[in-house]
Amino acid sequence: MPQSPIRAAGPPTALEIVDRILADGGVAARPRTIDRIVAGDPTTFVTGVATMAIASLDGLRAAAAAGRNLVVAYDGPFWSETDDLERMTRYPGFAAKRDFLRAKDMVVLHLREHLRDRVPDVISLGMARTLGWEDRRAPGCEADRFVLPPTTLLGLARELAGRLDDRTLRVVGDPQLAVSRVAASWGNAAQLPTIRLFNSEVDVVLCGYTREWEAVEYAQDMIATGLKKGLILLGHAKSVEGGMRACAEWLTTLVPEVPVEFLAQPEPYWTPKPWSR
Repeated sequence: MPQSPIRAAGPPTALEIVDRILADGGVAARPRTIDRIVAGDPTTFVTGVATMAIASLDGLRAAAAAGRNLVVAYDGPFWSETDDLERMTRYPGFAAKRDFLRAKDMVVLHLREHLRDRVPDVISLGMARTLGWEDRRAPGCEADRFVLPPTTLLGLARELAGRLDDRTLRVVGDPQLAVSRVAASWGNAAQLPTIRLFNSEVDVVLCGYTREWEAVEYAQDMIATGLKKGLILLGHAKSVEGGMRACAEWLTTLVPEVPVEFLAQPEPYWTPKPWSR
């Protein structure tokens, strides 16, 4: 049985925590990955860890107020999947975020691919748990297909809105469509995989977001031809926050020296139409 690595007394550094994360779970390293420290000094001693969907300024402020100076985020702080700063440094928004991180001695770890490569996928596991769908997985199918008690597309949308506190989700399809078979694509749903899901044996495709002029338009057109399908867009953060909550639970076992917690973030969208459950 492999022995646990010897850990020094006192708080770990951000780099030590990253090493623990990448060594856990037997996940093969990718030749290229977006997972890395994208802000802060890796040798910083960590006083606490916060996980969140997006390293927004609101999220960073909440983490700093809670004494969590290592932020583990599904999406990084600088508005780019690869954290490419070449065209960002000239803008005041970049300076404000950079200066805040420096002033609070914070480190941000962009962690996505490792979470998705683990078995089970941490995001899928956490979202199923958040929705109460752990026992609803479709037999013989990949992890993110579910068979739910019969309902309508409207009923499912209301259930999702309530469980996720999602006030601005969007739905394509007949509200009274009878549904029970759901395929989920958490986070960004690319065009071709979403279209394939839409043409599989499911009633509803559930995703974070996708390009409206690609997969959404395809879904709209297929429904217009008479296909009995629905599409629900949760919004990006709402479709991965359950997974980042599960990430915090996992990191608690890896980093017992300091507190670890998941931090939800305020929804960025609003609508002029009054919303009620």
